[in-house]
Amino acid sequence: MPDQFLNSFMDQCWEDLLLLHWPVEGELVRKSIPDDLKVDLFEGQAWMSVVGFQLTGLKISPFRWLTWPDFWEINLRTYVRDRHGNKGIWFYSLDSSDPLAVSGARLLYGLPYNYAHTEGRLHRNKISFLSSRNSPHPKADAQFEATFQSSKKKLYADSELDHFLLERYRFWSRRKISHTSFSAQVKHKPYQAVLTDHAKYKGALFSSQGFSEPSDGPLRGHYCKGFSVQASAPSWVFSIAGQANQR
Repeated sequence: MPDQFLNSFMDQCWEDLLLLHWPVEGELVRKSIPDDLKVDLFEGQAWMSVVGFQLTGLKISPFRWLTWPDFWEINLRTYVRDRHGNKGIWFYSLDSSDPLAVSGARLLYGLPYNYAHTEGRLHRNKISFLSSRNSPHPKADAQFEATFQSSKKKLYADSELDHFLLERYRFWSRRKISHTSFSAQVKHKPYQAVLTDHAKYKGALFSSQGFSEPSDGPLRGHYCKGFSVQASAPSWVFSIAGQANQR
């Protein structure tokens, strides 16, 4: 199984992304992630984010001829690095209304996807998201929204904190049958995000993972129109392919 095939395993587009961010205690995050990962801090501070976007144009190798429906996704994440210093994302939960995507991502990547009703709406300079997750997974409804400036007054996200929160090209997960975390890489152009204002969130995404819900609005918010994304297969597949090639 050639590396080129595994590196370009999946293509998709992320559209109309809203990312809301809160600073949190690093020790709380440390207790919630696997022991082979470390909390990635910005100026000594850990962060957690609620993210919503629409996933379109999904194509998965080797069945790229299959047509996948577009769907909205909502996730809760934090920022981590491995023992080699590689930086990326740890997902606490991912909610999607596509049952096949939920099952496939759980099986292949070990990602904590949940089947839920998810939707997003963009109207001029306001974007909003709604999700409703029911049993057997921990129930966790969420609503969040934000506005951003018109084209002539946009405040582009270009600070060191913005770069820390946005430019992440790797994520980790752990399958139930494994004792180690595996990563996958994503490739896309840099975010051309703008800062949001009047951002609001309410829900149970944090509490469903054992955290306190934010008492205030996000300290930072971003909106991005979107871009095309290429994702690799998870690293455990590369390991199996490497073993097979050595036989």
